[in-house]
Amino acid sequence: MKKFDVIVIGGGPMGLAASAELAKSGRSTLLLEQYQFLNQKGSSAGLSRQFRLQYAQKYMAQLALDAIPYWDELQENTSKLLIDNVGSLWFGDPEISSQEGGIQAAMKVMSELDIPYSKLTAGQIEEQFPFKNIPENYIGFFQKDGGIINLQATQEALYNICRNASNVDLCDRTAVTNIESLETGEIIVSTAGETYVSEKLVITPGAFINDILRFFGLSVNIDIWEMSSAYYRKKEEIKFPTWFVFQKPQNTSLFYGFPEEDWAHPGYIRVAPDIPDRIIQDPSQRTNIPSTKSLGFNEEWVKNHMEGLNPQSEFTSTCLITLSNNNKELLLDTLPDTIPNNRNIIIYSAGWAAKFIPLIGKIMAELALTGQTSYDISQFKIDYNTN
Repeated sequence: MKKFDVIVIGGGPMGLAASAELAKSGRSTLLLEQYQFLNQKGSSAGLSRQFRLQYAQKYMAQLALDAIPYWDELQENTSKLLIDNVGSLWFGDPEISSQEGGIQAAMKVMSELDIPYSKLTAGQIEEQFPFKNIPENYIGFFQKDGGIINLQATQEALYNICRNASNVDLCDRTAVTNIESLETGEIIVSTAGETYVSEKLVITPGAFINDILRFFGLSVNIDIWEMSSAYYRKKEEIKFPTWFVFQKPQNTSLFYGFPEEDWAHPGYIRVAPDIPDRIIQDPSQRTNIPSTKSLGFNEEWVKNHMEGLNPQSEFTSTCLITLSNNNKELLLDTLPDTIPNNRNIIIYSAGWAAKFIPLIGKIMAELALTGQTSYDISQFKIDYNTN
């Protein structure tokens, strides 16, 4: 058996971030990915994500603030811009909230944490940004530090750190076939071709979490959203921040969007409905087919409320987002104490978490190496099911 100080299972953004952090420690690290690295199979699909500081929960906003120094450090490793700080605009019905939070609650938290923002009326939103026909009762705010994450460049930067580290072995197209955690302290990870042993294990499989937890006789309650998005051609020179709108009825009228970027279809603006096309329980149920219904809602929104865009969907795609169905924003914990070496087995899955990528990598590395972290993750404890 090949021995490593730490084994990481799952080579998406979080697994790469944990491995890049472990590279600094000098500990021998193995990163296993069942597909190729930088794939489009899970929640890492797509080119962009939103970065924002506003949350309805103070601990989540603080986590976003805490992530900024780690983004700055990662930026030093690449010439590609990782976050374009174009700002973040939230607007809509002040009484509406969603899994993204709510306008009133987010403003309260930002005020408590001294995060700067500008409150806006419907008229001011139309004056300052390329939106139209905004209902008069809508309010909003603009937060200047928000922006758009170049997800592909982020993963590439993390991958290159790992590839260039002498203590990190990268192994893709390698599915895990079994895991045994022994009373002796050894954790044995088997694949079709090799068997590996370690005393530390980090598991970051995203939507594939229950495929891995079954080896321990466990599972977690998650919903996997398959979601559609599209790009819309600019007809004139317009500039958007990242944005999110809260409307009624919630199942058809939550939308978000991104500005134009040179890494993601230049000349086009991305807009997407913040609703699932379908909710599945296993990634194998994914269709990879954008929903005609969802894109129809999208096109109607673009036509009625956005300036300077052709309302015909182009460059359509789907992605997966794994969400805890017990209202926890993230799932980040060790295994339960019924499992041998549980404190040495770190689990991350679920949540709208791209904005925290390098910080979550830091937290998982700390937990694996020292058994503790300097960051408060008490809100993210996992409720396991025994199979």
